[in-house]
Amino acid sequence: MPSRVSGALTQDWEPAVLHKSKPNALALRSGAAVQTVKKFDASSNKKPATVVNTRKLDEVTEPAALDKVSTEVRQAIQKARGR
Repeated sequence: MPSRVSGALTQDWEPAVLHKSKPNALALRSGAAVQTVKKFDASSNKKPATVVNTRKLDEVTEPAALDKVSTEVRQAIQKARGR
């Protein structure tokens, strides 16, 4: 449990200001050379383009739909799964 502070409590209404340090800005102002490197793929919110080989898709000779199996085969598979 937190301990209680004895005595009168006062509120501090002074604003608290937080700043990030900017070492590059200091170096630029002093005239020093600063090297900046862009990260790989930075600032690009793009999905990679899918590469589709259309000739390969056109040459496909397989049928679009598969042949259906008989009822007996389906029932045998269902019975085997139930065991």
